[in-house]
Amino acid sequence: MGDRTPAYSETVSERTVLGRARSLRVACLVLEGLLWLIVAGSVLAIGSVHPWAYVPLWCACFLTGVILVVRILLALSLRKRLGRRPFAFHLSGRWLVIDPSPAYPDQGWSFDLRRPLVPRAPLLLPGVVFLLWVVLQLVPLPPAGKPLTMSASDTRRGLAFVASLLLLHLAATAIFERREARERFRRFVAGLGLLLGLEALIQLASGTARIYGFFTPLERGAIFGPFVNRNHFAGYMLLVAFTTFGLLARSWRRYQRRVGERPNLRRRLVALSRAEGTRVLYAAVPAVAAAAALIATTSRGGIIAFAAGLVLTALGSRRRDGVPGWALALAFVVMPLSWYGLERLGIRFNETAAAAPGRTVVWKDSLQRMKGHWLTGTGFNTFGFSMSHTKPWVLPSGATPWPAELEEAIRVGGQPGTRVLPELAGLNWYREAHNDYIQALVETGIPGLLIALWAAAAALRAVRRDTWLLAAVASVLLHVLVDFDLQIPAIPVLLVSLVAMRPEATRA
Repeated sequence: MGDRTPAYSETVSERTVLGRARSLRVACLVLEGLLWLIVAGSVLAIGSVHPWAYVPLWCACFLTGVILVVRILLALSLRKRLGRRPFAFHLSGRWLVIDPSPAYPDQGWSFDLRRPLVPRAPLLLPGVVFLLWVVLQLVPLPPAGKPLTMSASDTRRGLAFVASLLLLHLAATAIFERREARERFRRFVAGLGLLLGLEALIQLASGTARIYGFFTPLERGAIFGPFVNRNHFAGYMLLVAFTTFGLLARSWRRYQRRVGERPNLRRRLVALSRAEGTRVLYAAVPAVAAAAALIATTSRGGIIAFAAGLVLTALGSRRRDGVPGWALALAFVVMPLSWYGLERLGIRFNETAAAAPGRTVVWKDSLQRMKGHWLTGTGFNTFGFSMSHTKPWVLPSGATPWPAELEEAIRVGGQPGTRVLPELAGLNWYREAHNDYIQALVETGIPGLLIALWAAAAALRAVRRDTWLLAAVASVLLHVLVDFDLQIPAIPVLLVSLVAMRPEATRA
């Protein structure tokens, strides 16, 4: 007999090592299942914009952090015993196979101890720096002993959101080290998108004014799917649609290899009955549903961002190294210019001219009220409080006094009054800037905006080699030029999860 290459270097059946390996396997599976639960639960819970939804979201994200620490400790203990080597369970589950060959037929769940124990998350560094800047806004500073933020409670709530999203991003990065986990998550997003798309289209056809048929939002708007506002549904479906398109593109390439270089009609039809053809049909259903639901929103910004994402994908498909930087820059220039141009023409998808300039009025007013706050900001998550409120007038001597509550508010520097913008008839309060970049500037100043742009660049760089993931991330970052998608917790939850698929882990 000739020499044969061994399928593995050694086996380990020590009870302690097996127990830790089994615990590591459970931690990895629980972590992946929790990620799925957070992504699905956050969007189905009406975007998680209400306290009854976002408080459990915080808890779930912090739980992922705890499980991630347990995973790291278990992997560290196994590394000390086995070294920096991959291992796999034998199918019997009674021993571990060390350095298994990919061709070894009897291996089960595996783990690579050569990988970094702490995942290299693309958004980790900008996320930590942003957290530190927000914490600084909460610190009382001399000489007055007051913090930089105008509302400490609002800033603390925003801080909890960012911290929980950062933990979720770290957990997702650890999960997506495994190719199988990445593929499962893509299919999960596609299935979730199919569910949301069908629900939204049925809702649109029935003309219901209630989410799920029973929930009436406090704020009246054009509800769509589980979202109060159709623009936010469009923002979420931008992520979903391009993810499903990526699955469809992969299935189509396999189908093309099956039919050959010069197929005839008969060969194409026969190939549809094969596994590759069936996968194309299955992948097409959620892709069509997601795209149809997105377009059905008639969200102007969402549709323009969708078109920009398709252009980026077309450009990226011609390059092996991904989308060129000039194309990204051009997309970010064309998006606001096209939006402004539609406003000036007063068309904007058949909307009246009276409603067209609303966002630009809010943007201009917000920037004009930045006096004294360009460096520090008004405090993270305080836009609605700082921009829509104003101090009441002090009455002249001899006039009827203000109520005691208002006098106390004036004395402590509170802002109980609300402002009315003359250019926007009927609107006496606005809570978001309808541009997340401007809102970041208002709330965190120039340093906070620069950190936010750093995070956006890191996100784009992380997925640059996968044109469909790049289109998903870039389209949302384009859409927030004219809306506030990142203020709806469900959208950044899915965004940071997709960004966790790092460049070395993704291919177009």
